[in-house]
Amino acid sequence: MMRRYWVSLAAQEHVRIVRDKGYTQANMGAREGIDKMNIGDWILYYSPTLYFGQENPICQKFTGIACVADGLVYPQSNQYPDLWRRKVEFFHCKPHHPKHFFDKVQFLSPAENWQNVLLQELFEIPRNDFVCIADTIIIQQDHRILLY
Repeated sequence: MMRRYWVSLAAQEHVRIVRDKGYTQANMGAREGIDKMNIGDWILYYSPTLYFGQENPICQKFTGIACVADGLVYPQSNQYPDLWRRKVEFFHCKPHHPKHFFDKVQFLSPAENWQNVLLQELFEIPRNDFVCIADTIIIQQDHRILLY
């Protein structure tokens, strides 16, 4: 199966929470988006805000990066059976503003409204675009070799 590369929209606080717990969810817990992911797919997180519900886009950075770790899509809990999650492995990264990548990736352009592109809940991007951003934001760890 071919590896795919995704951008997921989440407030920076939510990215921190899911990073610490080792899972992801998308589009407010809808199953449809994460059901399309496969083991080995990569997710880049874009955070327009620091906190969920915040009106002003004061973060506007790529704030997380993760790899899908298994094939199981599971409900959040018995109390919330309609909210779905996937197990992922997060990697340390240094947040960067999308403007840093305008002349380097296909899916972002200063001529278009890049904010509208990044406000999609979950969307796929080309591998070359993902690699360009990942190589910039990931903080390499000595004992790991990342193959994306």
